[in-house]
Amino acid sequence: MNAQPKQINPILKLHPKQSEAKKVSVDDGYTQIPNELLDAILETDLTKPQIKLVLGVIRKTFSWHKEMDWICNEQLAEISRLCDDKEASRIKNELIKMCVLVKDGRKIGLNLYISEWQKKQNPMNVQSKKVVQKQVKNPMNVQQKSNECTTTKETITKEKINNEFTNVNSVQQSEISLPKKTKSEPVDYQGVMEEFNRAVENTPIPKIRAMSDERKRSVHTLAKILRKEFGGYTPKHFADYFNDFVQQASNRKDRFYFGGLDGSGWVANFGYIIRSKTFYNTWEDSL
Repeated sequence: MNAQPKQINPILKLHPKQSEAKKVSVDDGYTQIPNELLDAILETDLTKPQIKLVLGVIRKTFSWHKEMDWICNEQLAEISRLCDDKEASRIKNELIKMCVLVKDGRKIGLNLYISEWQKKQNPMNVQSKKVVQKQVKNPMNVQQKSNECTTTKETITKEKINNEFTNVNSVQQSEISLPKKTKSEPVDYQGVMEEFNRAVENTPIPKIRAMSDERKRSVHTLAKILRKEFGGYTPKHFADYFNDFVQQASNRKDRFYFGGLDGSGWVANFGYIIRSKTFYNTWEDSL
């Protein structure tokens, strides 16, 4: 029998083949972003996670030639390279409050009215504050200030008495001239009821026929939240929320809010949907 020689595989390659660096092609897929919008992003004082989420929204919308689109928190977290969907939801809500992002039901996108964007802090103000702090810490200024305090110490008592008298008069005059507090617009309970019935029309959720005092109190509580978060509480604000709730409830495979798969279980109603906790869960896409 002829013995076959063993083939010895080298354990280490002395000269491993280096992979060639790939150059990105500017013609192989690109996203059209208006220069004015890029300038607004650069000028706005955004945190690193906020910038990543803004770019993620741009990738999901402008890349597909859309201004807005349905983007769930899981997709935002994945494309923005964030930790999880909860972080994506929190950052998304921050950007909505800053008017950088806008939301229409479940659709989100960049607010193209960049004049409405709220900038946290102007970098020029930060520099000016640093200059003021340096001037205060200057020992020459401190010495000069102490000298001024010494020379004026004797006249403080008389000036204090005179100032207190004039301050009392000025406070009284300012109180008289204060404008009266304007009353907020009443809640359109009838309009809210109509928008709710319209939103749940093709669902198992029961419609309502009247606004009881208990329902009005619940609507009034939610109206305060809508005014705080979105600046208003018109029937349109309520309609956006109701439609968003119905959309998210419809997307659940277990149909939990519609009585379950066989329709014999619990069904959400007006009292449940109008709760502030339900609103926040819907807003954060966590139904």
